[in-house]
Amino acid sequence: MTITNISNHGRITIPSEIRKKYGWKDGDKVIIIDHPLEGIKILPYLSDKKMQSILDKETGIKIIEEISKERKKEIEHDKNKLYQGKS
Repeated sequence: MTITNISNHGRITIPSEIRKKYGWKDGDKVIIIDHPLEGIKILPYLSDKKMQSILDKETGIKIIEEISKERKKEIEHDKNKLYQGKS
């Protein structure tokens, strides 16, 4: 937990250890969310391009996982078929 002050202009200083942890630099944007149950959250701002890149990566991973599952089923089916033919 870190305690920080709010300036007379409403500015809050994010401590250096947190900025370093998240790679935030001077001029970076953040999103402030006022969540009704969880309070205030500060998140990194993601440009549309970066957000799309993350979504593409996640989608790609899900597609690969689905293909892998299907391929495992096919291999199992082929093994069963092969062993049934040797009986």
